[in-house]
Amino acid sequence: MAASPSRQIPWWLFALVLGLNALWLWLYIVPAGWSEEGLLDITRLTARLSVLLFFFTFAASALFKLWRSPLTRWLLANRRYMGLSFALSHFIHLGALTAFFIASPEEPALVAIIGGGIGYAFIAALALTSNDRAQRALGANWRRLHLTGSWYLWAVFLNSYAGRMSEGREPEWLFAGLTGLVLSIALLRFAAWMKLRWRRAVRQAA
Repeated sequence: MAASPSRQIPWWLFALVLGLNALWLWLYIVPAGWSEEGLLDITRLTARLSVLLFFFTFAASALFKLWRSPLTRWLLANRRYMGLSFALSHFIHLGALTAFFIASPEEPALVAIIGGGIGYAFIAALALTSNDRAQRALGANWRRLHLTGSWYLWAVFLNSYAGRMSEGREPEWLFAGLTGLVLSIALLRFAAWMKLRWRRAVRQAA
């Protein structure tokens, strides 16, 4: 029996991540070689792609509960693959960041190494358990792992972009927008939770 469209693996998501990174390599590395400036540009672009994919992954359930539409239904049905494409994107970001620090005299702060290392450990754990078999084996712990890991990554993204705003880095509008995008995940999830509580209260009162 053929799989329904919502259960088919959207390979184009992974192709999009790889294609965009290949394009950025062509634009920023091929003309000038492995320069610090080119590598820094790629780290920024890969991070912004990652946070966008993270938004659609972590906010998919809330978006569906608040606004039911074909688009939000598709996001909910495919959030596993959205999450895996996020993991692919962010590990590419790690590779670009590592290359930058190799090419640059600049050294990463110890707190960034520890905090980022924990984040990547969570990303690996979430990616490796993003399958039905792992979900069955872990039981209730699967949800605990994915919620804990997702909120930790949320905090890392928020600290990263809000911190750049407080430093007055340019362009401020971009960092403000990215900070708002990350904050909106928490707001959407809270609004969806409140909507669910309100519906339950109405049912009990009826």
